[in-house]
Amino acid sequence: MKKLFTTTIFLACLALTSYSQDTTKTAKQKPLATYQVGSAKVIVWENKGDNGTWKNFQVEKAYKKDGKWKTTNSFNEKELLELKSAIDKAIAEQSVKVTTTPKK
Repeated sequence: MKKLFTTTIFLACLALTSYSQDTTKTAKQKPLATYQVGSAKVIVWENKGDNGTWKNFQVEKAYKKDGKWKTTNSFNEKELLELKSAIDKAIAEQSVKVTTTPKK
């Protein structure tokens, strides 16, 4: 149950951070790490700013269409399980910690 909660929180954070990520900046820098299971990928980006260093996690699926590689963030049921495995690897290897606020 704890792992499911952690994964759910992580996915929510991914959704929020993916919209705020500057795509022009990421095109120039290399990812810190990439975790791939099947066609599902989790790409880790390290960012530096005035407030320190932080990581953003990007999820995508790579596929080939008309001889060209493309990416999407849409997953079928099988690919969703692959994505979960890739996320689990990223959580374990990037030391992702979930902090909870105490109930009032």
